[in-house]
Amino acid sequence: MQSISFPFGEHFLDLNLEQEADVLLPEMIPAAPDALAAARRALAQPIGCERLSVLARGRTSVAVVINDITRPAPTELLLTALVEELAEAGVGTDRITAIVATGNHEPPTEADLLKMMGRWRSRLRVISHDCQDQDMLTYVGTTNRGLPVHVNRHYAEASLKILTGIVAPHQSAGFGGGRKSVVPGIAGLTTLKAHHSYPIRPSGPVLGIIRGNAFHEEAVAAARLAGADFIVNAVKNYRGEIVEVVAGELEKAHLHGVGICEKAWVRRVPKACDVAFVSPGRYPKDIDLHQAQKGLVVAEQVTRPGGTIVLIAECRNGIGKFGKVLKEARSVDQVIEDFNRQGFSADNSSKAYLFARCCKDHRVFVVSSGLDPAELAQMFMTGFRSLPEAAERALAPYDRPSILCIPYAGDVIPILDDRGTAR
Repeated sequence: MQSISFPFGEHFLDLNLEQEADVLLPEMIPAAPDALAAARRALAQPIGCERLSVLARGRTSVAVVINDITRPAPTELLLTALVEELAEAGVGTDRITAIVATGNHEPPTEADLLKMMGRWRSRLRVISHDCQDQDMLTYVGTTNRGLPVHVNRHYAEASLKILTGIVAPHQSAGFGGGRKSVVPGIAGLTTLKAHHSYPIRPSGPVLGIIRGNAFHEEAVAAARLAGADFIVNAVKNYRGEIVEVVAGELEKAHLHGVGICEKAWVRRVPKACDVAFVSPGRYPKDIDLHQAQKGLVVAEQVTRPGGTIVLIAECRNGIGKFGKVLKEARSVDQVIEDFNRQGFSADNSSKAYLFARCCKDHRVFVVSSGLDPAELAQMFMTGFRSLPEAAERALAPYDRPSILCIPYAGDVIPILDDRGTAR
C-alpha cells in the first residue's frame, strides 16, 4: 500500500493506493533562516539599480503594488522591509499607498486585507484596483505590438513606483512576479482583453518559458510604459517557506528569481500517465476553482489523451465567475471556438477556455469540499466529496494503469521525455 498526501486548503488529504504510483515533487530548497533578514538583505543589495533608499530621496508619493489574496506572497513581511528602507530616505507611511493588484479578480474583503497586510492594513492608505472603473484608470501609451496600456492612475501618478509579489511558475507568462504586477495586476479591462487574447496569449501552456513569449514580453513593455522603479519579489519552496527575496530593477531582479525557481521546479517525467492525481498546492492556491486550474494545467501536460485527471482542491470560495460560461455552453468545443473568436472579456476570461481544453482530451474529476458536484457536471467535470471514491472511479476502467501523483503542481514545471518536452 502506498500513501501520498495532497494539500487541501490548509490541511492534507491522504491517497492510499494498492498499486505503485510515481510521485512528482519539486526539489526541496531549504527555507531562509530569517525571512525578514532575507528581505532586508535583498533591499541592501539590489540587482541592477541603486538602493531604494537612494531612489526614494525627494519623492513625494510612493505606490506599492501588492498581490491579492489569491497569491501566496508574504506581503506583510515585504511591506515591513520596504517601509524601513523608505524611512531611511525620509519617506513616512503617510506618503505610501498600497494598491492591491486584483487584475480581473473579485475585490478583497476586509478580512482578506488583514490576512494579506497584517499591521500595515491600518497604517497605509490602501486602494483595491478595479479594472472596469474608468475613473481609476489612465492611459500611458501603446506598445510596439499595439497593446494599449491603461493602468491604475494612483500608480501612474506616484513619483516612486514599487512592485511586490512572488516568483512562481505561470502557464501563460512563464513565471509570475515582476511585470505581472502591472499587467494584469493594475491594468484596465481594455488592456487585459488585448493582452489575454490571441495573438499575444499563447495557445498552449508555456510554463517556465519567457524567451520569445509574447505574453511575457508585452507585460514587460507595458510595465516600462507605466513605470516601475523597483521590485521586491519572494521565492518560496513547495512548503510555502521563503527561500530568498530578490529586489532591484524590473527585469534583472525578476530574472534572478526565475533562475532560483528553475533549479527547484523543472522536473523530468519519463512518459505520459494514464491517471494523474494533482493538487495545485496549499491555500491560497486552491482558494477557488479559478486558481486551482493552475494545477490542472500541469497534469494536462503529462497525462495521455483520453486519460483521467483527478484535481484535489478545497475551493472554499467556490468556482469563480468563469463558471457561467461553461455552464451555458453546449459543449467544450463551443467554449474553445467562442474564445478563439471573441477573446478575453470581463465575463469570459481565458479560464473557461483552459478548462474546456483539458476536458476535451481528458476525463476530469474534482475532489472538493467547496463545490457542488451537480454544478461541476454542468461544466463537463465529475465532482466528488471523497478522495477514495474519486480514486476508485478514476482507476476502475484500467487493468494496470500508470499513475502519477503531483501534490504540489503549482511548483512544478514538467518536461516530458517521451514526446519531447511538456514545455
